[in-house]
Amino acid sequence: MVQVVAETGRETGSRASRRLRREGSVPAILYGKSQEPLQLFVNAHDFEVALNHRVTAGVLVDLQVGGSTVLVKLQDVQRHPVRRVLSHLDFLAVDAGEEMEATVEILAAGVELLLSAIAVKGRPASIPAAVTVSAADLEGGELLAGAVRLPKGVSLVTAADTPVARASEEG
Repeated sequence: MVQVVAETGRETGSRASRRLRREGSVPAILYGKSQEPLQLFVNAHDFEVALNHRVTAGVLVDLQVGGSTVLVKLQDVQRHPVRRVLSHLDFLAVDAGEEMEATVEILAAGVELLLSAIAVKGRPASIPAAVTVSAADLEGGELLAGAVRLPKGVSLVTAADTPVARASEEG
């Protein structure tokens, strides 16, 4: 699970948010069913590195806030429309006992990826950070989302007939 450090005590408002961004941080908020909304900020560079520069909504993250760790889903990612730098993040606190939808990265081993991630549903502890597909998984030169091997207790949300990978032209 990806771990991200967040700081509390963020001032609200446009002026304070612009100042944070200038200093290399991203304004964020943490909320959930049993969670009062909490104003946060994270280091933009560290956040992007932690997620391998693939910052997308739906990813599960261990968010470290004030000495405790909270399992969260990256609910929304806002970027500057021209510069594409992170401008705001929304984190949704997750209940470990409830089923939820999440985005799982797809890693390739000897195949050409057509999709970088799939949507799945399950309990947070069962949802992997990534799944690996290889040439052995291909059937007729391509792999559909329905054929991706998922752990027990995790089901596919992405349409089963969505192409995920195909045979690499290199090999």
